[in-house]
Amino acid sequence: MARIFKRTPFGPYWIEYWANGIKHRETTRATNKKAAERCLASRQGEVVQGKFSLQKVKHSPLFRDFAVVYLEWAKKQKKSWERDWYSIKQLEPIFGNFKLSSINRFLVEGYRSKRKEMVSPATVNREVACLIRILNVAVEWKKLQINPIGKLKPLKEPGIAERFLSEEEAERLLTACSVSLRPIVLTALNTGMRKEEILGLTWDLVNLRDRSLRLVETKNGETRDVPLNATMMQLLKSLPKNGEYVFTNSRGDRYHCVKTVFAVALRKAGIEHLRFHDLRHTWASWLVMNKVDLLTVKELGGWKSLTMVQRYAHLSGEHRRKAAETLDGRLEQGTKPGTQPSILEMQGGSK
Repeated sequence: MARIFKRTPFGPYWIEYWANGIKHRETTRATNKKAAERCLASRQGEVVQGKFSLQKVKHSPLFRDFAVVYLEWAKKQKKSWERDWYSIKQLEPIFGNFKLSSINRFLVEGYRSKRKEMVSPATVNREVACLIRILNVAVEWKKLQINPIGKLKPLKEPGIAERFLSEEEAERLLTACSVSLRPIVLTALNTGMRKEEILGLTWDLVNLRDRSLRLVETKNGETRDVPLNATMMQLLKSLPKNGEYVFTNSRGDRYHCVKTVFAVALRKAGIEHLRFHDLRHTWASWLVMNKVDLLTVKELGGWKSLTMVQRYAHLSGEHRRKAAETLDGRLEQGTKPGTQPSILEMQGGSK
């Protein structure tokens, strides 16, 4: 007979179950009774499906321990390891004391249900995607037999309205930026570089003589040359060289995150619903409004397809109005009183 129980009043729940005629006991490391019940249900499911393995139960590492090893590996293998680091910070309080073999769909569904009450579905999806990657790596390294959530479908995400700044908003934002943030925002608005491309920029990739800089660590893995306008030339010449990276603090340490200071600047500037990535969208939109063709925008921004450029290259209402006005005066005859042809004349005859 299966059951859950505690060995000490304030300790974690244990589960007891039968498999292959033998009674097994193991700790869930969970202090929440419902979580322990889900663990028991998952283990019983493995027994019924013939997937139970005592070896797996005994040697599966704790999530918190394996996450440390995974993150060290990710730092060397992934450009986006900092995103994983942030996700693990959210995952560890819930899954940290669970063995990898004890993590199942029921636990993850419970996590998603509670987490989406605090953050957006997109954020929840990124965190769960990180968990799935960790378990996939565990399977690859023979620390886990199968990934029980490998085929879990992400939450539905509402469409994000495209947003770009007007020139007046951009000026307000720059004025509201701190001394350290302003050069970063100015670079985004003048080059269309992604946040990680900006923060990871090193001086050896900057060529002031040729008025360009070379991006090697790009999102799509391809090297990209970025031309520098007069604003960027002046900015880069004014920055002190405190170390390897272009954008650093006074100690020469690069910035890894600007989320908080960017939010402060937005609040001071009175600007709402803007992500840092929207600065790249602003740059692309300004180019299109200044009659730069989409193919050139694509090449400058490092997009792989024109479809992605069209997503970013929206036009302002004022620009559309001016576009419509370019046809003014070309069909003057039809707009003058008394000069419009009758329906019969248009049909080629009269009655």
